[in-house]
Amino acid sequence: MKELSLYIHIPFCESKCHYCNFVSVKGKNSEKEKYISALIKEIELNKNNTDIVKTIFIGGGTPSSLNDGDILKISNAIYDNFIVNENVEFSIEVNPNSFTLNKAKEYKKAKVNRISFGLQSGSDKILKSINRIHNKNDFINSIKIAKQEGFTNLNTDILIGLPSQKLKDVKSTLKLLLKLKIPHISCYSLILEENTPLYKLINSKKLKLPSEETTLKMYDFVVKKLNKNKIFRYEVSNFAKLNSECKHNLTYWNLKNYLGLGLNSHSKIDDVRLENYSDFASYYNSLENNKKPIKEVIKLSKQDNKEEYVMLKLRTREGINLSEYKTLFNENLEIVKAKEINFLLKNGFVKITNSHLSATNLGFSVLNSIIIKLI
Repeated sequence: MKELSLYIHIPFCESKCHYCNFVSVKGKNSEKEKYISALIKEIELNKNNTDIVKTIFIGGGTPSSLNDGDILKISNAIYDNFIVNENVEFSIEVNPNSFTLNKAKEYKKAKVNRISFGLQSGSDKILKSINRIHNKNDFINSIKIAKQEGFTNLNTDILIGLPSQKLKDVKSTLKLLLKLKIPHISCYSLILEENTPLYKLINSKKLKLPSEETTLKMYDFVVKKLNKNKIFRYEVSNFAKLNSECKHNLTYWNLKNYLGLGLNSHSKIDDVRLENYSDFASYYNSLENNKKPIKEVIKLSKQDNKEEYVMLKLRTREGINLSEYKTLFNENLEIVKAKEINFLLKNGFVKITNSHLSATNLGFSVLNSIIIKLI
C-alpha cells in the first residue's frame, strides 16, 4: 500500500498581509459555506481506497478564519473517503487573533494534532507595518489555549528581513518562543513580491528593508541560538527539537506523493504534477459538473525529476544521497559535476559525508547559487 499526503487549501483571510501574493480573499460567511461544500465535493471525487494517508495539512490563507464547525466537516469528509493512518500527522495553520478555545476543542475533535501559528514577529510595531491583525499578546494567549487543550506539537512561523526590523527584534522574538517552549520554528526570509502593498511602500520609500548583510546576520543568529537550545535545522528554513520535525513538509523535500485539494492546490503523484484552478468560477464550475478542478497536468521528464531532486534534497540537513541519485538517474553526480563539486568543497559551501552531499552552514546562506551549479 502506497503512502499519500494530503494538502487542503483554504483561500480566506480576515485581512491581506502587505507582503502576501498568495491566492486568498476576505470571504463572507456565505462564500465560505459555498467553498466548504465544493471542497467536500472535491474530496469525494478523489476517494481513494488503495493508498494510506500519512499526513494531512490544512493551510491557506487562514484556516482558523473559517466558521466554527468547518474544519470538523473537512476532517469527516477526509476520513470518509480516504484510508488514514492511525498515527497520521494532522496539521493546521492558524493566526493568533482567530484561534479561540472553541476552535481548539473543534480541532481536537477533528483529530488535528499539530498547530502552526503565524506569528512573523514578536514586535507589535513591525506586525502593524506589514498589516498583521494580531499582536504579541494574542500569540501568547493562543499558545496557552493550545497547550490547555493538550496540543504539544506546535510550530511558529517567523520572518526576517521585515521593514525596520533590527537584530534586537529577532533576538526578542526568539527569546519569547524559547520561553514558551515551542518545539518547531520556521524562519523565512521576506521575499518582496511585485504587485503587493509592501512592494509599493518600499518603492515609494515609505518603508525601508534591512540590508542583505543585516538579514544574513539575523539568519545566522537564529541558527546559532536555536542550535544552542537543541532546536536543530533540518531544512534551510525549518528547525525542530528531536522527533518534532514536520512529516508533511518532509514529504515534499523527499519527493513523495502528495495530493492537493482546494483552490490553486498542487499535487505530485509519481511522475505527474497537477495544478488546480486558481479562480473560484472555474473551480466551482468543474465541481458542479462532477469533474476534478484540474487546470493543468504536467508529465515530468527525467531531467525535471533530476533537477527537482537536487533542488529539494539540498534544502535538507541530509542533502543529496549520492547512491540514491545514481540508482534513480543512472548517473554519477560526482563525475558529471566534478568541477562544480570540487569548487564548492574547496570553498566550504558543501561537504560529503557517508555518500551524502549536503550544504554547510556557509552553504545554506547561498543555497540558490549551489543549486544552480549542480543542476
